This record gives sequence, structure tokens and C-alpha cells, in this order.
Amino acid sequence: MDFMKLLKSLEELLYEVMVMLVFYPKTLWLTFRYPQRMMDYADTELGDVQSEQYIDTLSPPLFLMMCLAISHAIELATVGKSGEVALPSFLSSTENLLAFRVLIFSVFPLMMALRLLHGLKIPLDRETLRAPFYAQCFVTAPLAMCFGISQSVRQMEVPNSHLFANLLLLLALSWYLRQQAQWFRSKLHVGPFRSWAMSIMMFFLTSLLLIIAAAILFLPMVT
Repeated sequence: MDFMKLLKSLEELLYEVMVMLVFYPKTLWLTFRYPQRMMDYADTELGDVQSEQYIDTLSPPLFLMMCLAISHAIELATVGKSGEVALPSFLSSTENLLAFRVLIFSVFPLMMALRLLHGLKIPLDRETLRAPFYAQCFVTAPLAMCFGISQSVRQMEVPNSHLFANLLLLLALSWYLRQQAQWFRSKLHVGPFRSWAMSIMMFFLTSLLLIIAAAILFLPMVT
């Protein structure tokens, strides 16, 4: 009986892995093509029963993890395990490094979601935070993937690699900030100037917090 349960579990695992090969590119395309619609879609899907949520796309957190996993795989294939960057010992394994990157980029959806709830004056709890966080995962995922790819390109020994890396990062960041501005404008009913100001301010505030955290983390390696 236990053996049959194991086979059933492996069967479900195999199916889910194969399904991701189909729905990942679909989710990526829809996010690039209709980012605001996908963010609204994340809100509506959470209103369904759990078994019927995201049946035709990947869930936003899983989509974010997949984008980071792909950029990480590209890094391993092009520049090696950690490129030219020295890492702490606890990030020496591929699994820990990937999990750390997922955690880092998840801070951006969290901070943007917190800003929205603050602007809407909605009490903060686990349920009110979930919908904006999920919506933010959709647009953060392509930025995270492009950031990882740009760092791999930057370390490749090809002509103008830094130029291509900077261009890719600039395009991804411009796209991301534009989606944030449109999201804040539609949800908070503010003007374009204020929505762009909130988008840029929250991005740099989150980046600053991560830089401070990274400095504390990497400080023992320098001293």
C-alpha cells in the first residue's frame, strides 16, 4: 500500500514538473504582454477556492522562483558557480544561494504591497497582504530574471558585454518601474507624477535596505 502511495506521489510530481514546462512560458509571455492584467488576475484568483486557483498559469510566488532558477542556471552554464563574487560559506551550495536570491527578490513585492495597504489605509494582516504581494510577484519575476542574466552577461569574456548587460538591466528596470507607477495610480487613484514618485521611492528604499543588510552580512568577510 505504501509503495502504491509512493508511485502515486511520483506520478503527481512528474505531472506537475511537465505542466510547469508548458505554463511557465505562457505565464512569462502574459506578464510581459499584459502586466497590469496579470496583477489584477492575481487578486481575483485568490477569491477562488484553493483547488481552482491559477489553473491556467503558474502561481505568482512559483513564477518568481522559476525565473530566478532559470537565471541561476544560466549563470552556472556561463560563468560558473559564483562568478567572480566571493560568497559567505552558508551560500556555497547551489540550493542555499538560490533560496537566498528568492528571499532577496521577495522583499520587493513585500515592500510594494505594504506601501499599497498603507495608501489604502487597510489594516495589515496575513490575508490583506496576500493579494498585493501575489500581484507584485508577477512583475518582480521578469526583473529578477533579467537582473540575473545581466550579471552573467557582464562576467562573460565577450566584446561589449558590460554594455549589453547595462542595457538589459536598464530596460528591465524601466519596465518594472512603469508597471509600479501604473499599479499605484490605478489602485490609489493618484496622478502620474505621484505614482511615479512612489514607484521610484519604494524601489530605492527597498534597494537601500537590501544593501545595508548585504553590508552587514558580508562585513565579516572583509574584516
